[in-house]
Amino acid sequence: MDQARRRFDQYLNRCYGQSTTPKCYASDLNIFLRTIGDKEPEAVTAADVDVFIDGQLAAGLSPITINRRLVTIHTFFEYLASECPDQHWPNPVTWRRHKLKRGSRLPRDAPEDEVTRLFSIITAERDQAMFGLMIGAGLRVAEVAALRMDSLEVPANTDGLTKVRVCGKRQKERMVWLTPSLWETLQAWLQVRPVVESEHLFLSQRGSPISVAGIQYLLRQYCQTTGVTLTCHQLRHTFARRMVENGLPVDSLAKLLGHNDLQSTQRYIDGADPTLRADFTAAMTALEFTLSNEEKPLTVHSKPKRSSQSKKVPAERDRTASRTELQKLRERLIAAGLPDWLEDAVDAYLSWRWPTWRAQTAYQVGGNVLRLVRRVWTWLAAHRQITGWENFQRADLQAWLEARCQAGIRHTSIQSELGSLHSLFKFIEIRGGTLDSGLFRVQAPRQRGTTLPRYLTEDDYRRLESTVLRATESDTYEACFDRAWFLTLAHTGLRVSELLALRLEDLDLEAGRATVRSGKPRHDRVVYLTPILIESLIRYLALRPDLPDELRVFILHERSPADRTIRYRLAHFGQRAGVHVSPHKLRHTLATRLVNQGMPTQSLRKLLGHQNLSTTQLYARIYDETLYMQFKSAMSSLEAIEVSDWPRPETDITISVEVGDNRTGGSSLKRKLSKDG
Repeated sequence: MDQARRRFDQYLNRCYGQSTTPKCYASDLNIFLRTIGDKEPEAVTAADVDVFIDGQLAAGLSPITINRRLVTIHTFFEYLASECPDQHWPNPVTWRRHKLKRGSRLPRDAPEDEVTRLFSIITAERDQAMFGLMIGAGLRVAEVAALRMDSLEVPANTDGLTKVRVCGKRQKERMVWLTPSLWETLQAWLQVRPVVESEHLFLSQRGSPISVAGIQYLLRQYCQTTGVTLTCHQLRHTFARRMVENGLPVDSLAKLLGHNDLQSTQRYIDGADPTLRADFTAAMTALEFTLSNEEKPLTVHSKPKRSSQSKKVPAERDRTASRTELQKLRERLIAAGLPDWLEDAVDAYLSWRWPTWRAQTAYQVGGNVLRLVRRVWTWLAAHRQITGWENFQRADLQAWLEARCQAGIRHTSIQSELGSLHSLFKFIEIRGGTLDSGLFRVQAPRQRGTTLPRYLTEDDYRRLESTVLRATESDTYEACFDRAWFLTLAHTGLRVSELLALRLEDLDLEAGRATVRSGKPRHDRVVYLTPILIESLIRYLALRPDLPDELRVFILHERSPADRTIRYRLAHFGQRAGVHVSPHKLRHTLATRLVNQGMPTQSLRKLLGHQNLSTTQLYARIYDETLYMQFKSAMSSLEAIEVSDWPRPETDITISVEVGDNRTGGSSLKRKLSKDG
């Protein structure tokens, strides 16, 4: 194995030269080789890769990191196989079996207030120029360190832009431009730069070229002083977001950033969507989300408090708590009394899925899976003869579904249960288990008819919002807490799990937006904040306790509340307003209100975080009056009829129906029907 690894290292150095890719590949490969022990390459199997993945998940690593290491392992064995083209040597990494779902993450660009605080304390000319190139020209930290004196092109006049030749990844050169103010910052450094033999633009205190690690160390020191947590790459992401928000086309931005693939650029700017923001602002303005005339506007001048502690502390604490809850779930699994073959499969499945579930709801979701498996097994043990996966047939699963239908279980519940079972079956199959292929062909019974989305009418919502705003007028902590979470749900469409997972670093009140991390299904997105919501958040955050180990936005009794707490408080407000409401009904209500104010469905899909447009259409229903007005407007253009002249339906409609039978030979019957029929 050592010889194979050395040959692979030589191959990487030939392919990637002076880049950091060989070093990263070697590190990932060494971690895998330490896991499998002293084995020859030909003896490594897919089961060894399973053990490696399980160990990485148990260590709390993210699916992104694990998938990246799987790429290294896959590349290593593909290289070894290419050395022996005539030998049958399957790669132990099979993507269908081993790849973890990673979701979609938004770029972590820096909030504007944190950028302002950071640059306010950077006074050294060299450091102002280095970090200015990252946020003002989008340079990577390695590109800044590699700049040379001859990379600069002095502008012909003081009002022009300055060209800079940048050598990026894989030795690809590109041109970027510096604004006059950024050029002045760079000139200030050039005037005090020591005269040395090195042609590198930026130097260390010893006069040698500054390293990437040296630049990163400087930024960490500045961040520690200001109490913010930023990285060099976040400054680059912030540059990309600023450019798009100010109208720079994506393909032009790709050239500035040095991307060959527009998808790479799109990942940088997913959080910046001017069209979505404009559509949302227009719709919310039309809805007049403002305080009523009877209420006095809030005047709050304090900024939201942010902890000076490292933001990595609570994340590590969450992972530790998650592993503890997983152990509790395993104890419940042992006590469930399942047969060994089923218990082992469920235990492996829970360990595999655990990192992909949100930390706050993982125990609840895992408990739902455990209850479902126990429910299915209890029925199968009483009605069928099942001794293992080998004799679990399609007819057995179909019989269980029919029993659920006869018990009067809702169609949506049966569909959800079947989906969870199929996920378990797929996991067992890719792990090499023997299953009847017919299990995957079992479908939930078709739903008869359609169910309209559950939303509040405009009058009901207005009454509910007015009730909440009146009840939270005082300056007590709980009043500010209730107003803030209610308006966040009502004005952004967040799910209750997303609300409770919102962290201080995800709020950018000056920009009027919030980032939702790892939403359903583990996709990041941006939502925008209304003025009254921003003001309510500022008032609440001014009273929020500063807890070093808890950086979630919403805190009650010095800890993050459970979702049932929010549901209970919302139901209480609903009772006072005389409406039945839940957090998800507020989400449906916002979607319906926005679409009826003309917000495009595509923009609404992005705001709600849906993958499919059809899902958004289920959330939002066009009001009958809105549909009538849109139809009238369209037909007036099509038929050249003035809108004011378009006929309205009469209240009473007279229908003449000819009814005939064999005895009378036919008769004429006139019925007067009301509009409601």
